[in-house]
Amino acid sequence: AQVREAWDERTRGVLLASPSNPTGTSIEPDEMRAIVEAVRERGGVTIVDEIYLGLSYEERFSHSALAFGIDDVISVNSFSKYFGMTGWRLGWLVLPPALVAPVEKLAQNLFICASSIAQHAALACFEPEAIAEYERRREAFRARRDYVVPALQSLGLSVPVMPDGAFYAWIDCSAFTASSWDFAFELMESAQIALTPGRDFGRLGSERWLRLSFASSMEHLQEAIARLATVLKKQR
Repeated sequence: AQVREAWDERTRGVLLASPSNPTGTSIEPDEMRAIVEAVRERGGVTIVDEIYLGLSYEERFSHSALAFGIDDVISVNSFSKYFGMTGWRLGWLVLPPALVAPVEKLAQNLFICASSIAQHAALACFEPEAIAEYERRREAFRARRDYVVPALQSLGLSVPVMPDGAFYAWIDCSAFTASSWDFAFELMESAQIALTPGRDFGRLGSERWLRLSFASSMEHLQEAIARLATVLKKQR
């Protein structure tokens, strides 16, 4: 419905992220299909950032949007998240055949090729031992999510949507502050907790929100929750 409402004569496509940052939520498959079809009806292209796709915690969200079409859907992905190669600057696009040559022309003005060492490292990601480790890490992320979200809720910090992918919790801190920006600095100075204020992700209602990353260890997360509890107790 939002795609149909926003589409005008200048629109050429729709850009989505699933799972998304900062909420860690995914687009339901039926809704993704409906979006792709709505864009297709208008002659456009659907571009889906799937960088966190491997870190989905529910089976229904673990499939690429490419399942809904290869002639007008683009998948954007990377080795950074599921494969843990952050900093290697290695990723890929899956393009409709008609767009391969135009995108190659664009790309050659931005870079020549990925480094050889990064490419060899990426190939090693697909060894069975590597995949087993990535799956172990995904389950560790799930365990941290299942600890962090209820812990935040118990402190009076609402998490309105349960993250079904990635490693973020989107926290409503309005019960304690009118400015998540100021609150983030306060927590950093008083408790040495680093949270990301909502304005990093847009201006609409951003002063209500903080993002917590649970990519850290369980021990660090437990310590952070304990420190957070101390600060909020004083505020009450």
